[in-house]
Amino acid sequence: MATYIVKRHQNIFDVAIDICGSIEGIYDLLISNDWLSMDTDLHAGMEITYHEEYVINQSIVNEIQTQGYKPINSERHVYQKKMDAEQVFQIDIPVKYDSTTLVVAGEGTMYVDWGDNSDIQAIELSHTVQTIEHSFDSIVDKRVMKIYGQFSLLSWDATLLNGQIYTLYPVIVDEFSCKANDYSLEGLFLFEGTAKLDLGGMYLKDLSPIYDMSLQELDLRGAHIDIETVDAYLQHIVEHYGSRRNCHVYLTQEPSVVGMGAIQTILGEAAWNASGAWVFNINGKIYTV
Repeated sequence: MATYIVKRHQNIFDVAIDICGSIEGIYDLLISNDWLSMDTDLHAGMEITYHEEYVINQSIVNEIQTQGYKPINSERHVYQKKMDAEQVFQIDIPVKYDSTTLVVAGEGTMYVDWGDNSDIQAIELSHTVQTIEHSFDSIVDKRVMKIYGQFSLLSWDATLLNGQIYTLYPVIVDEFSCKANDYSLEGLFLFEGTAKLDLGGMYLKDLSPIYDMSLQELDLRGAHIDIETVDAYLQHIVEHYGSRRNCHVYLTQEPSVVGMGAIQTILGEAAWNASGAWVFNINGKIYTV
C-alpha cells in the first residue's frame, strides 16, 4: 500500500485521476480507506492509502507526472470577486512566485484579493506591524493582486511583496521601504504625506515618481542606481523646492560635480534650512549646514 497526500482544493476524483489515470480509481480509494466516502470533504495534507498496482490508464498517469500537473477541481471562485470598497492598489506579481507577503501597519481595514481562488481577506490594520503571508492556490498566466478599502498606512515594507505596485487612488503612506527588487517606483506617485523612504538594495532606473515628495528621510544606501539618476533628483529639488521639508539623505556613492553642486545650493539656501538643516550622508561623510 502507498500513501497519497491530498493537495489544496482536490476532491476524490482528482486523487483518483492523479493515481490511477481515471475517475474509476475511486473504487480502490473507497475500499482502501474505510473513513472515505463520495461526500468526504478533502483538505490539504490528508493522507489517503491506495494500491500502487491499481492503475487504469498508465499513459495519463505518465503525462501528469511528466508535465507536473496536479488535478484540482473542487469548489472555486469561478466568477470575478466584487467589492463595494474603492480599489487602492493593484499589484502585478510574476507567475514564477508562488507566494507573497504584506508587512504593514496603519489604520482602517484593508481588503485583499490575492489574485487566486482564495476568499477576499479583511485585514484590520493597527499601529503594530503585521506580517501576512499568502501562498497562491492556483497556477495562472498573469497574477493580479488587488487591495481595497479606506485606510492609511503608517508603514509598508514591500521587500517580500514580489510584485509591481500601481496606486489607483491617493493614499496616506507615512513610511515605505523596499530593499530587494527591480520594480519601478511609479506606484508611489499617489502616496500622500510620505516622510520616510528606504530603497536601499533596489535596482532603480528612475526617481521621478518621488521627485515632489516632501521627505524627511531618503535612504539609498546600497541601491543599484546610476549617478545621473541621483543628479537628476538633486537638480529637481533645487529647481522645484516649493514647501518641502528638510531631509536627511543617505547615499553610498558620491554624486557627480552636477549633483554635488545641487547639494551645495540646497545647503546654501538659508530659508531651506531654517526649520531644520538638510543632511547628506554620503558613504559616512556628512554634508550639512
